[in-house]
Amino acid sequence: MEVFLLSLESTVSLMIRMGSVMFISLFGIELFMQMGLMKYLKPIGRPVARVANLPSESAVSFLAGIGSMVAAHTMAARFHADRKISDRELILTGILNTVPFHFKEILTFQLPIVLPLLGVRLCLIYIAAFWLTGVLKLGVVLFWGRFWLPPKKWSDGAFDTMECDPTDPNCTPRSVGQLLMNTWNARKKMFIRMVTLFGTVTMAVQILMHSGMLKWFEAVIVPVTTLLDLPAAVVGPVSAYIFSPTVGITYMSNLLNHQVVSSYQAIVSLLAGGLLMIPVTRLRRTLPRYIAIYGLKHGSSICGLTTGLSMLSRGLILIWVILFFPT
Repeated sequence: MEVFLLSLESTVSLMIRMGSVMFISLFGIELFMQMGLMKYLKPIGRPVARVANLPSESAVSFLAGIGSMVAAHTMAARFHADRKISDRELILTGILNTVPFHFKEILTFQLPIVLPLLGVRLCLIYIAAFWLTGVLKLGVVLFWGRFWLPPKKWSDGAFDTMECDPTDPNCTPRSVGQLLMNTWNARKKMFIRMVTLFGTVTMAVQILMHSGMLKWFEAVIVPVTTLLDLPAAVVGPVSAYIFSPTVGITYMSNLLNHQVVSSYQAIVSLLAGGLLMIPVTRLRRTLPRYIAIYGLKHGSSICGLTTGLSMLSRGLILIWVILFFPT
């Protein structure tokens, strides 16, 4: 019973936070599109989608990802539900939506947190891992889009979503109340389905965590640190990093300041911790969110592909550090 109550509390907390984000994202973007404002962003998103052989709906979704990844995903799911993009286009669009995150993260995490804690040199390596992930994802979308999707004639249809052309004399502007009502009616069923799926999957994952069924993952830390010839002192910050990168980096910074670990040991530990952290984070937060938005099949596919690319980039940077970083 205690495990159930703890899991329920965690699930409700996550649902309140993520449910509100999903609501704002889904209905905010729908309102934005109902007002016909997406067409003004056309020059930014069009080139990427055209090169990747994706429709204009993917470009609109990608643009939304610059502001909010959840908004981008909910928009892509909306287009798929409306049968404006195919299953394959949905998967590539889902991957593309995550690309902006890896580049804007420098302003929200690396510079304000990582830089003062780890210093310039280690911060640059940390940033390189994030940027490489974004480049790999973009490369996969461009490559698969050219060779996996059938050629199509580009159309700006997704940007031209106003109810009527304001230059048309027969155009009747809608009131704010009517816009809000139309927005709600257009997306209420999708929102209810998304929240229901998110709550169900999150509850299942929380039960697995609180019951100790995922404890086996923590046992992987010691063999990894041993394999990389790292001191026992890094086990603590790596363990913390897996569940909270900010806490783990702060912990490692303290060890660096007291010269308990070297710069080489610190960055190798954090990169290795990242390889362990990514699956845990995806299982705890990303997978339930993606399944809620995209459904089980497509959500699992997009989550699996993005997880693999994130781990690949961390692994490549880790190998580079081991080979070339002065010890």
